[in-house]
Amino acid sequence: MAENININKPAPFIESAGITLTERLMPFLNPANATDTASYATQVANQNALQQQALQQQLSSAGLGQATFDPTTGGLSGVGQGTGIGAFEPFLSQAGTDAAAAENLTGPGAYKDFMSPYQQEVIDTSLAGLQRERDIARQQIGNNAFQVGAFGGGRQGAQEGEFDAMTAMNKAQLEATLRAQGFQNAQTSAQQAFGNQQTLSANQQGLAQLAPQLAQQQAMNLGQLGQTQQLQNQAILDAQRDAARDAAFEEQQRVGFTGQQLTGLIGGYPASAGYQTTTSPGNSPLQNILGVAGIGGGIYGALNNQ
Repeated sequence: MAENININKPAPFIESAGITLTERLMPFLNPANATDTASYATQVANQNALQQQALQQQLSSAGLGQATFDPTTGGLSGVGQGTGIGAFEPFLSQAGTDAAAAENLTGPGAYKDFMSPYQQEVIDTSLAGLQRERDIARQQIGNNAFQVGAFGGGRQGAQEGEFDAMTAMNKAQLEATLRAQGFQNAQTSAQQAFGNQQTLSANQQGLAQLAPQLAQQQAMNLGQLGQTQQLQNQAILDAQRDAARDAAFEEQQRVGFTGQQLTGLIGGYPASAGYQTTTSPGNSPLQNILGVAGIGGGIYGALNNQ
């Protein structure tokens, strides 16, 4: 029984290309030739100086100490011992001092610290001036009595007594007026000082609220600038990684592209050459004997017929 085997082969140039492509692909199967991925591993941009400064300002504002940063990543690695005093605390402390000073300016004796140290000298000088004026006027009473011949009389004595009483009353009124003016001035000054201390205390409280806000805003501004710079650095690292990866796989991509093109060629070019073989199974010894006998019998029959 015959068996036919048909073998179809691609075009010679396609077969040659396939052999070449296979030879190029085989080295990639060797683990020793594996691509080193470290050259294009993903990297994260380090924290930069602006971000570190922003972080340091926030730490200082919270009363913490000097920050230390990892030299490799730039990230925070430690915080030193600080004062424990936040940015707002000095203003609050001063506000409390001003408020206490304002409290000391209240009460019935608050004016005393604002009395003029020359108050008594002013009073004494004013009284002495009044006394001189009154002495001159009193002398005039005697002169008038002498002119009318009543010098040393009872009428002169009565006038001088009344005059002296009036002088004493005027001096008392003058002293009282001067002391009242001094008291009023001191009281006004005390009230002004009280108001000033209250204003200072309120201002310090406002600064206590404003200082952290300003520090936070400044830190945010620095942080935003630092983040912009970090994004730029990250973009550079990503571009470098992509370039390294493309370089590492350039050969594989080129071979893969060639394989895709070859696949298309194989589909477009069917087998153009082939050959066919026919095989028959060998005869057994018995079949050989029978065959020889058959041939012999045939020859013998032919001879008898003749």
